[in-house]
Amino acid sequence: MLATELQVSFFKKIKEHTASHISLVDDIAELLNISNDSAYRRIRGEKPLAFDEIQVLASHYGISLDQFLQLKTNSFLFFGNLVSLEKFDIKRYLEGVEDLLYTFVQAQHKEMFLLNKDIPIFHNFMFPELAAFKCYFWSRYNFNYPEYNRGQFLISDFIKLFEETGKNISELYLQVPSTEIWNLNCINTTLMQICYYRDSKVFKSGEDIKTLFNCLLRLVNHIEQQAEYGAKFAYGKPDKERKIKFRVFANEFIMGDNTFLIETDAQRMVSVNHNNINYSYTSDTVLTDYSWKMMDILLKKSTLISEVGERDRQIFFDTLRQKIEEKM
Repeated sequence: MLATELQVSFFKKIKEHTASHISLVDDIAELLNISNDSAYRRIRGEKPLAFDEIQVLASHYGISLDQFLQLKTNSFLFFGNLVSLEKFDIKRYLEGVEDLLYTFVQAQHKEMFLLNKDIPIFHNFMFPELAAFKCYFWSRYNFNYPEYNRGQFLISDFIKLFEETGKNISELYLQVPSTEIWNLNCINTTLMQICYYRDSKVFKSGEDIKTLFNCLLRLVNHIEQQAEYGAKFAYGKPDKERKIKFRVFANEFIMGDNTFLIETDAQRMVSVNHNNINYSYTSDTVLTDYSWKMMDILLKKSTLISEVGERDRQIFFDTLRQKIEEKM
């Protein structure tokens, strides 16, 4: 392939990684600090890209040059933002989650597949009190931030942000069709976190402990109701038209790792969770194709409990409720 054709193909790949509402020319011009005319000439292949420009574009759009140039290597390019070890900016973190979901929502075709180890983060935002506690726990326990290590936890000190930004995240998540593989251990982490802080006297109010357990019960009930309908809807507001697909599978033997797969008009993407709160993403076709094949295998070995499988569904969610009630 000639250099000019290769460059034009490179920009076509960039276009696949760009949301439909974003101007490619404006985006390229801003990233490379050049005029729109210069951006056009590069996109058309009339002006060669410099090595540093290729680096900037490949890094920003998450394009693997190994993959693009068909180099046979064992490397995969991931992109994402790491939570600061010095200070966890909850607002900025939530805005990042919100921006990511907004990108998915804008696509005409989109679907999300989740292999759950814990309760998927998106579900927590339907219950602001629970979301506030989870983010507080990450800040205090996982990242050991000094300002959270002093004093006690009180829901009312943290809940405002989750009633606003958290609500936006929840509403965006409800617009993305999803398939989730659950295991009976998915609620264990949250249960242990609540019990650990209860036993450690971190809660300032005993009522907050009751509130969190009740939130967890309501969350389980809500997921069960959505599974029954086979559709997503806001808590307490069943959508009888069942517009947004929600499939739930139960698997007794596979413990997930919070990996989730996203498919949109432009591309497939895999997100890998690490350190509980950080997410890294890749659209490398080798890894995404492999991940989809693995997901297909897991789905075939799991039991569908949404819409059908009423008996299996009831047993599954009754067991989750029993686990919560035993800790209350």
